Amino acid sequence: MSPASRRTFVYWLLLLLPTIGVGVGAIVLLRREQVRLTERATYADEARRAAVTSRVRLIAENVELLVGDVQTGLLDQLAAEPGAGSEQLFAQLEKSNPLVRTVFRCAPDGHILRPALNQTNDDGRGFLRRFGSTLTGSPPWRSVDAIQNAGVVFDGRQQMKQKDEPLARQEVAYNVSKVQSARRDVQELAKNSYVNSAAPSASSGYSAKRRGLADEIRESKSEVMAEPVAKDSPPAPSRRGWLPMKIESRLHLLGWVQLTGQGEVRGVELEMAALISRLGGTMPAEISSDEGYALHDDQGRVLHQTGAVPRENTSSFNSLRSAGPAIRVPLAADLLPGWEVVAYLPSAALDTSVGGSFFLVGSLLVGILLIAIVTGGLLLLRQARQSADEAAQKTSFVANVSHEFKTPLTTIRLYSELLEQGRVPDETKRSEYLRTIGRETQRLARLVGNALDFSRLEQGKKKYARVALDLRAELNRLLDTQMPRLAEAGLSLCREMPAEPLTVTSDRDAFEQIMLNLIDNVAKYGVSGGEITVELSVKRGGAGAMVRVLDRGPGVPREHWDRIFDKFHRVDDTLIAEKTGTGLGLSIARQLARGLSGDLRYATREGGGASFILELP
Repeated sequence: MSPASRRTFVYWLLLLLPTIGVGVGAIVLLRREQVRLTERATYADEARRAAVTSRVRLIAENVELLVGDVQTGLLDQLAAEPGAGSEQLFAQLEKSNPLVRTVFRCAPDGHILRPALNQTNDDGRGFLRRFGSTLTGSPPWRSVDAIQNAGVVFDGRQQMKQKDEPLARQEVAYNVSKVQSARRDVQELAKNSYVNSAAPSASSGYSAKRRGLADEIRESKSEVMAEPVAKDSPPAPSRRGWLPMKIESRLHLLGWVQLTGQGEVRGVELEMAALISRLGGTMPAEISSDEGYALHDDQGRVLHQTGAVPRENTSSFNSLRSAGPAIRVPLAADLLPGWEVVAYLPSAALDTSVGGSFFLVGSLLVGILLIAIVTGGLLLLRQARQSADEAAQKTSFVANVSHEFKTPLTTIRLYSELLEQGRVPDETKRSEYLRTIGRETQRLARLVGNALDFSRLEQGKKKYARVALDLRAELNRLLDTQMPRLAEAGLSLCREMPAEPLTVTSDRDAFEQIMLNLIDNVAKYGVSGGEITVELSVKRGGAGAMVRVLDRGPGVPREHWDRIFDKFHRVDDTLIAEKTGTGLGLSIARQLARGLSGDLRYATREGGGASFILELP
């Protein structure tokens, strides 16, 4: 490896190794940032899920509390109605309370006393059709006769939790039971306070009104917590419950209460449409724009919704259940079986791949940066190699030019000194020496011309004087001057010219320089063929002229076809080569041809040899 190559390799390593280090460091930092962003997105997603889950549970609790209050209030009202005149009261309840669809009375054995079949309207007959067989066959109050827990009010919701019940459902049931228990305690406290505060006479009414609220609460609590007296003790609680039934794919809620000591069973069927309309108040009013909450019935229909909820598909319940990420909390099976509260979150909110996207984009940017650095380094390396090659070629060019100049100068000096000193008495030899001096002078002129043309072409200062030029006359004149040189080299000249003049607009000196370089190239490398042919013809279509210089020499090897027109390029570029030269002749000839809006190209000659084709517009 040469010193220049070693230096280039070291420079390349100095560029490549830091680039690799920067790339690896950037990838490591990007990976850490990806992990951090992913963790932060995961934490944010978990926090949001927890908040949404809490809100869904709160909605479910509110729904259950509202329905429980409705059910408790209706059964309390039925239990408080006196026996006498109850028919009128029941009819008035059906008309005045929008939550009541039908009020019924049954005997303990399930025999329906109200509505009577012969005295009922369409609603009554519909009630008998829906529930007649259930009430008379297996009334729900009989299924709880086995419960022997004195002093405990039976409630249809007081059931054992299943082991496989969802955790969210268990938490909702626990919270609802605590709130309902507290509300019952407050209601009982309010009732006792009201009864006890109403006991004083009218004469003491003013003073009672002036008593402080704290005294009233204290007295009420004392009365409630004191040891009960038989005459003041509350009546034994009634047995009651609710029966959810699904008839014709629709949910019906049937409540009943069996009065203590009477055996009579009173009940009510809820008006589901009115109940559902009131459940809308349990939905949150202010939520994030990308969240959605919905109350679904057992058929998957959306009864109430707020926010961004997927479009309902009543024909396919499964398609709605599978639409997007959701958090579901079912309602109590003994209260609203199959109903559930659902929260919907957009996919973007649940996307924790932001870290991966950041890593991908960052890696692409780092990759682009590294590619740019490496590409720039490769270009600089290539440029450095080209500069080194050109420097070597220029060094070889200077050496070759010096050698080319030295040979004719030495010959001219030697022959001129012999002639000057009169040491050549033979006239024939003197004439031969003079011709040699003339040839060497022409050779020097060509070398100087090539050097000057090369300098002007490299600097872009070459100027062309375009005139009308008869190529046939110019070629004949130029070939006539080169006949002695070609004959001395052992080449026979063959001309193929058109019968008529062929005129083009071109630069005379540039055309002559091109032809001299082509003839000189044949005189150097095509001598073994023994002939040179110059053809002049019109290009196809009459768009210009074409000059072909052909020989029968060895031609150009295939691997040099694309490089013979490069500056300083020679097939054999050593100083001890058999044929001397600078490697500029063909390069200058092509540049001059293209400067004249033409071209110069190489082709193999049929039968062997080389063919250089000059095209002029």
